[in-house]
Amino acid sequence: MHTATFKTFSAARNFSAVSVLNWVAECARASKQRRVLASLSLGALDDIGVTEAQAVREAHKPFWA
Repeated sequence: MHTATFKTFSAARNFSAVSVLNWVAECARASKQRRVLASLSLGALDDIGVTEAQAVREAHKPFWA
């Protein structure tokens, strides 16, 4: 029983290089979008329906979130 649990756990931890690269690319994309969001004027934020508080909250999220 213990061995089966170990095998299941270790199988879940196998990541392919492609999946890791996709995750890194997604984190970079999100980080860039958050920097752009943080640089928008209040008028631009109003145009897209985002408050200043929402923009600040989103811009301060870590890249992996």
